[in-house]
Amino acid sequence: MHRVLISGESGTGKELVAKQIHFNSPRRDRSFLAINCGALTETLLESELFGYQKGAFTGAATDKIGLFEEADKGTLFLDEIGDTTPAMQVKLLRALQEQEIKRVGGVKNIKVDVRVIAATNRGLEQMVQDGKFREDLLYRLSVITIQLPPLRERREDIPALISHFMNKHLPDEKTRPAISQEVIDALANYSWPGNVRELENTIERLCQFCKGGIITIEDLPPKMNTKVRFRHRQLFEDMPVLDELERRYLMHVLERTKYNRTQAADILGINRRTLYRMAERFGIDLKEE
Repeated sequence: MHRVLISGESGTGKELVAKQIHFNSPRRDRSFLAINCGALTETLLESELFGYQKGAFTGAATDKIGLFEEADKGTLFLDEIGDTTPAMQVKLLRALQEQEIKRVGGVKNIKVDVRVIAATNRGLEQMVQDGKFREDLLYRLSVITIQLPPLRERREDIPALISHFMNKHLPDEKTRPAISQEVIDALANYSWPGNVRELENTIERLCQFCKGGIITIEDLPPKMNTKVRFRHRQLFEDMPVLDELERRYLMHVLERTKYNRTQAADILGINRRTLYRMAERFGIDLKEE
């Protein structure tokens, strides 16, 4: 029952990896439960993780088991573990060391057999040095560590992820559209600042709004549609660059003024010194007036 710590940018698919670990382990037939530690206050997180006894606080009308008990013989995924308070870190450390928990308001220790997988998008080692995360808890959590790179650094995973999310959001194969190779190539070449989460949202949207039986390049958002970007580049590929336009305009004015530097400077709205610098930059020889 090795504990695992998964690190990576937000949206890189840390929970997806945690699920794969669970469903490929001897615990696959038991519960996989997940909680975002950064989304709850300390008191709410404690109640969710450890449960509470009836009468422990106002509104606690009945006993409630927490996620540690509910995930017994299974896996508990603690996302954003770096956002926990020092007091919560102490409680988690005890649960991991003793493999037992105590409900809020309870007096009895309850044994639990839970595989804990934690995840963070923060540098926990640096947080330990800064006194913001317990070093002993970090050691307890990181028996096995996985550094998950951003999606832009593992583009070879994108086709498999596309297939996975297509199956997830349209489980009925009969209603599932095909996806063109051109679309797969475009998605593989996109930078994915939102990582796997952005990819899943994109696939879900494509599944919902695809008009035909196949997802084509026209169905993609413009920022991912390489064909659209290429067409936009084509519109301007025969146009000269700005420096060339400036050079042509300067030559036109000089020829119309028969190289009268004073008149040329007046027309251009610049002084003669600037006119000389422009001519020098473009390699134009100013003739004598």
